[in-house]
Amino acid sequence: MELRNPPDERRKELVPVVRYAVQRKIDKSKPDYWDYATLLELAVLEGNKETAIHALGDALANVREQWEPETTARNVRLIRETRQVRGDPTPFEADVEQALGRAAALH
Repeated sequence: MELRNPPDERRKELVPVVRYAVQRKIDKSKPDYWDYATLLELAVLEGNKETAIHALGDALANVREQWEPETTARNVRLIRETRQVRGDPTPFEADVEQALGRAAALH
């Protein structure tokens, strides 16, 4: 929805719903990389740097396989590149993408 041109406005309605579902899962069970990666991507979509950095730390602490942060870095890159083309960049996205890339290289 974010990658469309123009972006689908309904995406703004879905972010809180997805966040709620993920947070419920985290609260009820043992969270894994994907739970935190989802919160990270939601924060990137919202342009919320503070939340993104917090979720990034949680995600990186739970990496099990190299492809996990690679996949999330790819998603963040797609969002970043799409927003750059639209003239709507969020400066911290590249930092998140790089941190994920470094984590993938370590695994």
